[in-house]
Amino acid sequence: MKKDSSTALEREDSAEVAPIRHPIFQLVRPALVVGCLYILLIGLDFLINHHHPIYYVHIGPRFVYHDPHALAGYDGQFYYQIARDPLHAAPFIDKPAYRYQRIVYPLLVAALSFGQARLIPYMLLLVSFVSIVLGTELFARLLIKKNLSPWYSLAFGLYFGQAAAFLFDLTEPLTYLLVCLGLFLLFQKRPTFAAIIWGLAVLSRETAILFPLGYILMYLYQKRWQDALRFFLLSIVPTVVWYFIVGLLFHTNGLSGAPPFERIPFQGLFYFYNDQRLFWPLVLLMLIPTLLSIFLALKEVFQHHWKNVSWLIWLLNLVLVTNMSRLTYAGLVSAGRLSIGLVLAMLLHGLYTRNKTILRVSQVYALTFLFYAISILFIAPV
Repeated sequence: MKKDSSTALEREDSAEVAPIRHPIFQLVRPALVVGCLYILLIGLDFLINHHHPIYYVHIGPRFVYHDPHALAGYDGQFYYQIARDPLHAAPFIDKPAYRYQRIVYPLLVAALSFGQARLIPYMLLLVSFVSIVLGTELFARLLIKKNLSPWYSLAFGLYFGQAAAFLFDLTEPLTYLLVCLGLFLLFQKRPTFAAIIWGLAVLSRETAILFPLGYILMYLYQKRWQDALRFFLLSIVPTVVWYFIVGLLFHTNGLSGAPPFERIPFQGLFYFYNDQRLFWPLVLLMLIPTLLSIFLALKEVFQHHWKNVSWLIWLLNLVLVTNMSRLTYAGLVSAGRLSIGLVLAMLLHGLYTRNKTILRVSQVYALTFLFYAISILFIAPV
C-alpha cells in the first residue's frame, strides 16, 4: 500500500468541486427519507400490533424473575437495565462482564433520561433513530465531497440490520454513527479527534474495531509509526482498559461471552438449511448480498484497486460476516446487526475509489428494509 494512495479520507482533492444543487434537493435528502421511513415503520407497528416503547426492550422474565424456564427476551433488555441503574444492574443480566463491555449506549441513554426510568424506553429508541439518520447524513456529505450522489447513503440507513437494531434497542446504530463521524473527521483532516470518536465506537460495540484496525495496519505498513501509535492509543487502548476494569469488577473475562467464529465461510448460515422459515430469509438478506460484496472485492483485486485502507477495512468486515457463528445466524436480528459494518465498509471503498458500480450494487442493502418491515408488521419475525 503506497502512502500517497491510502489515506484519501485524510485529504481533499483541491480539484474537486461539490456540485451546485437546487434548493429543493438540499431539503429532500437521503437522511430525511430514511427518517420518514423509520417513523412510518414504528408508527405502523404501534397501530397494527399495538406495541408500546417498552415492548422494543424485549424484556425476558427469565432474568427479571430469575426463572430459568421462562422466556429469555433479547439483548436490548440488558442495556435497559444498565441505563436504569448502571451500578446495580448485574442481577438482571445474563453475562454482566460481557454486557457491560458495551457501555456507551446505556450510559448515554441514562444521561438523557435524567434518572427518570419511565423515559428510558423512549430514549433507547430515540438515540437509535437519531443515530441512523445522522449516520446517513454524514455519509451523504462524504459522498457529496467526492462529487458523488448522496443517495448512495440509503444503503447504510435502510439496511435491515439497522432497522432490526432500532426495533430491538441495540447498540449498533450509535456505534456506526460514531464510525461515520470518525470518517467525516478524517476527511476534515482531524485524525486525532477521529481516533477518539472511534475509541467511543469500539466501547459501544467491539466490532467497530475493524475500522481503526485497518488504519493502524496501513500506517504500520507505511512505517508511519506516530500515526499508528495515535490510533492505537486513542481508538483501542480505552477499550482494553475498560475490559480490564470490567474483568476486575465481575471477576471474569467478558470476552468469553462472545460466540465463537466458524472455520468455514457461511458454515453458520448453512447450519440452518433444514429450518426453511429461517434459512431462505437468511439467503435473501445475508447470503446473496454478501456474495455480491465478495465478488466486487475480488474484482477490485484483479483491477489493482485493493492497495488502500478502504479495501482492507472491507476485507476485515467480509471475514467477520462470512465466518459468523451459527449462534449469530440463528436469527435475522443477530445476523443483521453484526453486518452493518460490512455495508458501511463496502460504501466506504466505493466512495474512496469513486467506483459507481460498487455504490450502485450496494443499494441491494437498501432493498432489505422493505422485506424486514413487512415481516415485522405482518409476519412473525425470525
